Amino acid sequence: ERFIEWEVSYTFPAIGLRTIFFNAQHIPDENNTRLILLALNDITLRTEAEKIQSHQNLIMILESVPQITFSATADGAFNYFNNFFLDYAGITLPGALERNWMDIINPAQLNDVSQSWSHSIKTLENFNKEFQLRRKSDGMYRWHICRATAIINDQGVVTSWVGSATDIDEQKVLEKAKDEFISIASHELKTPLTSAKAFLQIIEHSMQQKKSADLIYIKKAGAAIDRLTGLVVELLDVSKIQHGKLGMHIASFNFNKMLSEAIESVQISSTKHTILQTGQIRKEIKGDEQRLKQVIINLLSNAIKYSPEADKVFVNAELKNGIVKVSVKDTGIGISKKNLNKIFDRYYREDGRAVHFQGLGVGLSIVKEIIQRHNGKIWAESEPGSGSTFYFTLPV
Repeated sequence: ERFIEWEVSYTFPAIGLRTIFFNAQHIPDENNTRLILLALNDITLRTEAEKIQSHQNLIMILESVPQITFSATADGAFNYFNNFFLDYAGITLPGALERNWMDIINPAQLNDVSQSWSHSIKTLENFNKEFQLRRKSDGMYRWHICRATAIINDQGVVTSWVGSATDIDEQKVLEKAKDEFISIASHELKTPLTSAKAFLQIIEHSMQQKKSADLIYIKKAGAAIDRLTGLVVELLDVSKIQHGKLGMHIASFNFNKMLSEAIESVQISSTKHTILQTGQIRKEIKGDEQRLKQVIINLLSNAIKYSPEADKVFVNAELKNGIVKVSVKDTGIGISKKNLNKIFDRYYREDGRAVHFQGLGVGLSIVKEIIQRHNGKIWAESEPGSGSTFYFTLPV
């Protein structure tokens, strides 16, 4: 006893595929007989016109953007490139659609780009990739960051893909220059810091024997040297990562013992916070023990640093289905959701933190690299003002 309407696509033997709009309505009469009024309307032409208009509107938007834009069908076949791309690549639209667009990707990166694109089409995950495109005017390969997302209709069906590519070549050049400077500077700093630490230890030993009242200042100087050495070590690790030289020494080790040692190392230097551990990993795992200890220490140090008003940090470890899962939880200042996907980026520091908290913004990027080198995963959950929880998993 209600009005019903719906659309359906149907193939008629004589005229082919048509889009039919149905509506049905119950019409009561004097004898209470149930009558149904059914109306069918062929809206194929209207539907096709709407699709054409929608595509034309999309083309207008993509042409108005001063960077490379493109669209593709639901199965990933490219069906449009804007004039900005055609001018950059020096090809025509028919040529680009004939897959000639692949010719301008750096050949060394083409296979990786194709695999990532296929993965996005299959999983519907956003495409996000950095690679080089050859510019026609000078033949140079320039770095671009390419992003694409699936367009999904009201029925949850992917209808197309839309994306863009932004030139980041100058940014990449600056990053490379900065990395080279940091690599040289950190190597040059390491030797004098080691010497300064050794001299301080000699002086400290002498003052201890003389029971000098000034011993406390030597200890503070030593602690400052240790902090600076830690920063230099982080920068050296960043340099190694950039050059693919972050060594891993894989062997079986006692995970519980490593975790306890890492917690003890951080607890000694923290007088305000108590680190509470739950869970046990009653099995040896394979990995780089020292690098994984570095991960735990970094996460614990961050938890303490960013929860200045709290007095507890919580660590949990568990083993399930051959996967080790560790969490480090604090009740500190938290992280905004919009920045959660950026915190593992190199040199990233959330706005407002750099002034109040020490650090270079490289620790978490190193942690991420170590976990990924162990075929693991790392992520964070947080609410501003309610603290953060960092998780990582490792296959046994």
